[in-house]
Amino acid sequence: MSVSKVDENLPKHCSFYVARKKRKCRMLVKETEMYCCEHQPTRELDATNDTERGIRIPCPYDRKHTCFAHKLEKHLKICNSRPKENEPFIVKGINSGSPNIHDEIDESVTLSTKPADEIKRVIDLINKIYNENPLVIKEKICEHQVVENEMMDPIYGEKTKKHLRQVSSVLGLLLENKLLNSNTCFIEFGAGRGALSYWISKATSDETNILLIEKASPKHKKDNKLDKTSDKVQRVRADIIDLVLDEIELVNKSEQIIGVTKHLCGAATDFTIRCLANLSKNKQKLLGFLMTFCCHHRCSWSSFTGREYFEKLGITKSDFQIMCGLVSWATCGTGLSRQRREEIAKETQESVVKEKNVLGLTAEEKEQIGLKCKNLMNWGCLLFIQDMGFDCDLHYYVKREITPENVCIVAKNKAAQS
Repeated sequence: MSVSKVDENLPKHCSFYVARKKRKCRMLVKETEMYCCEHQPTRELDATNDTERGIRIPCPYDRKHTCFAHKLEKHLKICNSRPKENEPFIVKGINSGSPNIHDEIDESVTLSTKPADEIKRVIDLINKIYNENPLVIKEKICEHQVVENEMMDPIYGEKTKKHLRQVSSVLGLLLENKLLNSNTCFIEFGAGRGALSYWISKATSDETNILLIEKASPKHKKDNKLDKTSDKVQRVRADIIDLVLDEIELVNKSEQIIGVTKHLCGAATDFTIRCLANLSKNKQKLLGFLMTFCCHHRCSWSSFTGREYFEKLGITKSDFQIMCGLVSWATCGTGLSRQRREEIAKETQESVVKEKNVLGLTAEEKEQIGLKCKNLMNWGCLLFIQDMGFDCDLHYYVKREITPENVCIVAKNKAAQS
C-alpha cells in the first residue's frame, strides 16, 4: 500500500499552528475544512446574506474563545465563562490579602523594563539576606504503593510517569505525616482535571469526601471516574480569591478537613493559604495541608502571604516585583536549545556554557539567584502558616529531573496534634 493511501485513511487534523505549544492543533476536522471550529479564520459577513453561518465571533463573556455568530444566543446559555449566580460561598476578594486588591491587579513587570543597576542592587540584597539567614530545605522523597503499582503498567510513558511520581511522593508525605486519613474531606485547590484527588480517593476508604475547587471547567476530568452518587465527591467552580469554605455543605458535614494542591500557580497559593486561614466555624477541623509551589513569577505583592516578613528584611514592593522576574532564572535553563546543549556537551563535556551576560553573571550564577528568590518566597509563606498555629516544613519532594518546581510545604495543626 502506498503512503498516500495510508494517509487517506488517517483522520484529518486542524492545520492551525499553536505557537504556545509549538505544534499544530490536534483537533479533528471535516474533510472539507482546513481548521477546527475554534481556529476558523474570521469571515466577513456577506452584505447580501446577513445569516452567513460561517462567521465566528469572540465570546462576549471571554474573548479568549469564539463561537458561531448564528449560535450566539445558545452559546451564552451554556458558556463555561458565563457569570455565576449568587452563591453563599462566593465573597468577592475575601482571600485577596488586600482591601484594595482591584486597584493593584496589574503588578507584573519584566526585567527588561528595569535598569541593570536596580536589578544588581536587588541581587546583592538577596545574597546578603541569604548569607545572614541560610534557608535549609531537606529532601524528602516518598512513595505510595497505590501509585507505584499503577506505574508498573507499560502503557505509561515517561512524561506521564513524571506526574505520577510527583503524586506518589505527595501521597507518601501525607501518609507519613498522618494526613492521609479516612473519614476526612480532602480539598484540592486548583484541581484542574482532578488527578491528585483521584489518587487520594484510591488511597483512602470509601468514607473519604473529596472537594475539588477550580474556576475553569476542563475536559476529561478524573473525578468523573469516582462515584458521585453518594454525595462524597463535589466539584465547585469558583476562584479561590472569592471562596468561603465555611459555606460549603461538604466541608460542614465532614469531621476533618485537609487541603492539598499540586503546582498551584503563583498568587493562587497565597489565596489558598488565606482561604484556609479565614476558616471560622470549621477551623478546628483543619488537620493540616500539603502544597507544592509553582510559578513564583505570578505572585503579587498585594496578596503575598510573606509580605510582612519581606518588609522586615527591607524588601519593598519594587524589589519584590524584580524578584518575581529573577525566579524564572531557576527554571529557564541556559537559554540554549536542547539540540545546542547536546552538541556543546559532546564537544566540551559540559552541559552549561560559561558566558557572561549583561549583568556579569554566568548561567549557573543566575540559576542560583533564581533559586534563592524562590526559597525566600517559600519561607515567607512558611512563617505566615506558622503564625496560623501550624507546624510546617519545606521539602524537596521529588528530584529536579522530574520537575524544577520540586518544593512543597507540609503543615500540621498544633491544636489537632495535642
